[in-house]
Amino acid sequence: MCNYQTLYHGAAGYVIRCPHCKGIQLAFGTTVVNLDTAEFSCFKKMVTRLADDHHDATLHEKSICLPLPADHVMMLVTPAEIGDLSHMAAEVQALLDTYEILEISPAE
Repeated sequence: MCNYQTLYHGAAGYVIRCPHCKGIQLAFGTTVVNLDTAEFSCFKKMVTRLADDHHDATLHEKSICLPLPADHVMMLVTPAEIGDLSHMAAEVQALLDTYEILEISPAE
């Protein structure tokens, strides 16, 4: 059974993970998705790239499609939301990188 730790919590959503199975749950807007560590890393890179591409957009319509690991499922967001999601994912990735460093035991 998973015992989740909060990696991010804000007005736009949250990210939690189980330190034992390494499962990550990301909630953003009305979407909740479960990812493994590799999927989250890939998702973070995609979100960062899309946020960089739309950083100066002023559109308020949901025009950016983010594919998710589930077949035929996408997240649809506005340019402002992709920026929020990118910021959220970057904070979480920094924590995951830190936890990975702390979990590595020194060579004997």
